[in-house]
Amino acid sequence: MRDAANRRSKTPLYRMIQLDLQRKILAGDLPRGSWLPSEAQLQRTYGASQTSVRRSLLELERLGLVERLQGRGTVIAANEVRAVSPMLGLGQELRQRGFSILAEVLENEIVEAGETIGARLGLGPREHVRRLRRRYSAEGTPLVLLEHHLRTDLVQGLQDFGGDSLYAFLLARDAAPHHAQERVFATNLDAREAELLALAPGTAALVRERTAFDGSGVAVEHTHYVLRSSADDGYQLEINLQATP
Repeated sequence: MRDAANRRSKTPLYRMIQLDLQRKILAGDLPRGSWLPSEAQLQRTYGASQTSVRRSLLELERLGLVERLQGRGTVIAANEVRAVSPMLGLGQELRQRGFSILAEVLENEIVEAGETIGARLGLGPREHVRRLRRRYSAEGTPLVLLEHHLRTDLVQGLQDFGGDSLYAFLLARDAAPHHAQERVFATNLDAREAELLALAPGTAALVRERTAFDGSGVAVEHTHYVLRSSADDGYQLEINLQATP
């Protein structure tokens, strides 16, 4: 595995460990109910640090493939990836909420990944990715700015993307994401964002960031959404909670 890591240094070691174990789990080589080797054994096997091994196990746990039991170790929980929630593109989600969406492509170009996007997509900072910048409007009001970064080695034909549903475009090319990680936080609009959303600089807005993965756990795309979030004409995130007995 150390030799493989040297040959494929653009892929973080924790991701290589995750994918190697994931393949064995999905193939049934590590059946449900069996135990993974200890963290110390995995460190020796893969020539990795404790941090890399633990992160790989966290990723497997997030996919529902393993369960980490304090003081006992890591047990195989399933031999298939469990989708946590339906995978919808933001355009699909907004249409389901009743918005009539107009999608515009603002930029479509090849750029260097950089440190942040490279880390999200498992690439080196100087490797190239496709960057798409789009805007969604509803009834003449700019609603969302979208910035996508996609791996060009996994998704072909992105130069022809027309601007509507990115996930439908990916599905037609057998590259639709299988699952994703997402986080939501608040921001204040910078000058460029404010101009594109027809708001004043410094206006509060909502940010959603999503990294989407294929069925083997490889990151396909990372998207940064900036959403107009006023109560009257903006995006609102509603969460329903239910008590359990």
